[in-house]
Amino acid sequence: MMTLRYEDAAHRAVAWLLERPRPDDLACYYKSPAVLGLAGHPREARSVRDEAVARFGTADGDFATAEGVKSENAIFTEFWSYPNGWIALAAQRSGRFGVARAAYRHLLGYRAPDGGFRSNRSAEPDVLTTAHIGLVALQLADLGTAGAAGQWLSRFLASGPERGQEFLLRANGSGALQVLSTGKPDQPYFMIGYPMAFLAKLHDATGSAAALAAAEGFADYALRCGENLRSCLFSHKVAWGASLLARTTGAEHYAELATDIAEHLLSLQAPDGSWSPDAADHTTFDDTAEIAHWLLEITAELPARR
Repeated sequence: MMTLRYEDAAHRAVAWLLERPRPDDLACYYKSPAVLGLAGHPREARSVRDEAVARFGTADGDFATAEGVKSENAIFTEFWSYPNGWIALAAQRSGRFGVARAAYRHLLGYRAPDGGFRSNRSAEPDVLTTAHIGLVALQLADLGTAGAAGQWLSRFLASGPERGQEFLLRANGSGALQVLSTGKPDQPYFMIGYPMAFLAKLHDATGSAAALAAAEGFADYALRCGENLRSCLFSHKVAWGASLLARTTGAEHYAELATDIAEHLLSLQAPDGSWSPDAADHTTFDDTAEIAHWLLEITAELPARR
């Protein structure tokens, strides 16, 4: 069955993650505890998580490869708070509540007064970070913070972030990291996928009709992005969000979107089980852990299909 193929691909990726020595970079660690735990390797998940906390954790609950350096991957200078959310989620799921709470207290420092979350201390709130930290809040049962994040995303969507051929991703709405250009290839589609998923989960937790409407609003934009969205490595979170909406609403077009993207991701997997094998180590570890994680999540959400 189709979903069993996704699970098989994820487990081959997990085998790759377990076999390879990790370079001393936060980007090679931060997603692995979540996928290792999800894939049925709790001991290994604990080991990687504890090593990440010991190597990269700071006294104030932050994580960094070195003082003032998040990772060799320069994108994390902009999205400084993002790896922390993954570590908090994995720690909470595995029962390391002290680690999760310390990481979460640090993440609350990126919250704006209107309920959105910033990717770094000097940025304006953006849709990816607000959804990501909103999900951490939801998992830690801070429904007030999660609900405020959902309301921020709903207001942002209602404010009309689509501007010609651009979809705004951040409150100040300018710059390469702050817009998604409709019709151009290989856009950062994951930035609209995370709000789809978080808002669907917020609806599941609270019954909020507004949260579900906003999730479908982000999905409607994704569906207008054309065929490239279905054949792009950067669409992994869209597939996850679409699978959650498929389960929540029963709408077949969401299941088809999730399936199309997942099938393309399988086509990009290297023979050794990794994704992005020719990239820098921090990218290979990051992509392999993330895509394996979402394939397992998609497997759990989508009905079995042949």
